[in-house]
Amino acid sequence: MPISRSKPLPRPELIIRLEADGCYTTIYYKNQARPALISRTLLYFQRELPHFLRVNRSALINPAYVVTVVREDKKRYVRLTDETLFLIARRRAEETMATLKTLSHSDSYLTQAV
Repeated sequence: MPISRSKPLPRPELIIRLEADGCYTTIYYKNQARPALISRTLLYFQRELPHFLRVNRSALINPAYVVTVVREDKKRYVRLTDETLFLIARRRAEETMATLKTLSHSDSYLTQAV
């Protein structure tokens, strides 16, 4: 089912991240001060944006905006260009790290400590 039933989704490269809030999703764009609240679940957008990474239950991120992956104790966090920090779920950590490594030619940013 395409998104264009209501307001069309802008180009995916302009989306930094999506955050779930129950049956709603907040979309944060690169050049917009105010995010958009959409009455669709995060799972819906995960299917529509297959190259985005689901790092935890409530966050879907655009890997193009990942700055670093931070390790603190046994936890890993991903930091985006807008300075937001998301915990990578334990069960998603291996898949997320593998995807980021394949997208990056330089693995140096993937293991920085806080």
